[in-house]
Amino acid sequence: MLKKKKYHHFMHDPNKLIFVTSWEKGVLVIKSIAVLGIINYFFYREWWAFILLCPVGVLYCQMEKETLLVKKRGDAKEQFKELMLLVSTGQKAGYSAENAFLSSYQDMKNLYGPESVVCKALMILQAGRKNNIDFSVLWHQIGQQTGITEIQEFASIYEISSKSSGNMAAVMEKTAEIIIKKLETEKEIDVLLSARKLELKIMNAMPFLLILYIGITSPGYFHGLYHCLGGVVIMTLCLAVYIGAYLLSQKMILTEI
Repeated sequence: MLKKKKYHHFMHDPNKLIFVTSWEKGVLVIKSIAVLGIINYFFYREWWAFILLCPVGVLYCQMEKETLLVKKRGDAKEQFKELMLLVSTGQKAGYSAENAFLSSYQDMKNLYGPESVVCKALMILQAGRKNNIDFSVLWHQIGQQTGITEIQEFASIYEISSKSSGNMAAVMEKTAEIIIKKLETEKEIDVLLSARKLELKIMNAMPFLLILYIGITSPGYFHGLYHCLGGVVIMTLCLAVYIGAYLLSQKMILTEI
């Protein structure tokens, strides 16, 4: 009964396999507050501006959360690739597809830890097998819980292969080879984009560095832009342009990923 409860807890929580922990949420909130403090210092230097900038902090927190989830999905894809390699090797050694998956748990645990996405997925498979649930159904649910296209595609292929009378081992091996090549290609693309991401971070920080440099080398240069209505209007327009450029750059990077 305990295992059944554990299984159903996983199956009915769509965010269980890939999610943002409470600790990570706390870190994101602290980062958002720090960003608001920086924006307020460079653009307004008024206590009331911090309150008005709260929507910007919420937007930044949401974007950082999505970036974190994208990273976690990338890590989960890498784990899934290693799992497919182990399963392919296990089938060559004579294991059935189901036993090859289940027997790979200890290796995955040693590589990524018991709290990793792949280990949780294998726990779902193990619990589902004890509940006499077909593996194809389990893989579809795992694909939905992770939101990873490769796992969803694999679930469909696994379902077709298990219902056909073909060579299951050969089909699984070929499928694993295709998925692994696809994941490796995505990883190579991500490496190529890493330089552009670094350039983007530098460009995002450049306006603040310029203002800081001018403020240090020419004290009082920006005093006319603070604590007056005209300065608030000008700095608000500048901030709007900066936020628009920031959002556009983030969208371009995420689209390429």
